[in-house]
Amino acid sequence: MTQETKVILNISTKFKISLVLLVACLLSIKMQSQQVPHYTQYLYNMQIINPAFVGYRAELSASILTRQQWVGVEGAPKTNTFSLNARTRKGLGFGLTVVNDKIGLSETTNLNLDASYTLITSRYSRIALGLKGGFTFFNNNLFDGITPDSDVYASTSGNFSNVGFGALFYNRKFYIGLSVPYLLETPQFYIEDNYNKGSLATNPNYFLSSGVLFKLSENVMFRPSTMVRYTKNLPVSVDINTNFLYKDMVEGGLSYRHKSSVSALFSVILNKKFRIGYAYDHRFSTLGGNLSSHEIMFHIDLNFKRNTRWLIHNLCYF
Repeated sequence: MTQETKVILNISTKFKISLVLLVACLLSIKMQSQQVPHYTQYLYNMQIINPAFVGYRAELSASILTRQQWVGVEGAPKTNTFSLNARTRKGLGFGLTVVNDKIGLSETTNLNLDASYTLITSRYSRIALGLKGGFTFFNNNLFDGITPDSDVYASTSGNFSNVGFGALFYNRKFYIGLSVPYLLETPQFYIEDNYNKGSLATNPNYFLSSGVLFKLSENVMFRPSTMVRYTKNLPVSVDINTNFLYKDMVEGGLSYRHKSSVSALFSVILNKKFRIGYAYDHRFSTLGGNLSSHEIMFHIDLNFKRNTRWLIHNLCYF
């Protein structure tokens, strides 16, 4: 389920006709997949998608990200995320993620605890396995929704549990990860109470991510990466990213999401610990108007120079 299919918008006149039809489609089907918001700067928010990434960057890492989609459109998606993780000397990682997603008349907050365990496979390579568990709190103000036939739906609110898992292999120049962050059924968009609480999702999201590092010169690193998202009965989503890192201080690049959007990314790294990043997305759309998005991220990595089973993060660049 993409964010467009999840929208229940009370929106400006310019987009109302198209989106009324969209709402009609939404209310006529059962939503059977958990929505995981997309991020452009996902390399520094991988914990949200794959719990195996917990602890892999530094002994203490934290990220704050805010994303405003479709600037100027009333009720457009707004996403705020917070992630925190740490690791022990014996290969255990622990983390917390909070994701607040507002789309039109719907608001969702995901609160999850993450854990990982890292295995040494060679001097410069590791395998990590991760688990995710928590709750999702939702509020759908359907009473104020717009429908073509003027039907009225009661507002709904509640919460449901979540579990997920992930795996990650990485070395200094390459990583590949696979995850299913939401394994249980999502009742948020069921109009009728006809789901089995705690049952396995019939349409979960699968994420495959990978990246590689090329040293172009003494000062320039090239970091192409990709993320593939698969959901049954929906088009496969593919991100292709090309990032360049200069002197461990400045990073910039372009990102392309297949048949969806193109993005520009820029970030500044201070003292090899603090990263401030910005991304601009331009979405391909037949609705007309400006459907651009803005994303701001702050990330911090703290290493205490302890001997651990993880690789030294500033030699990995991921």
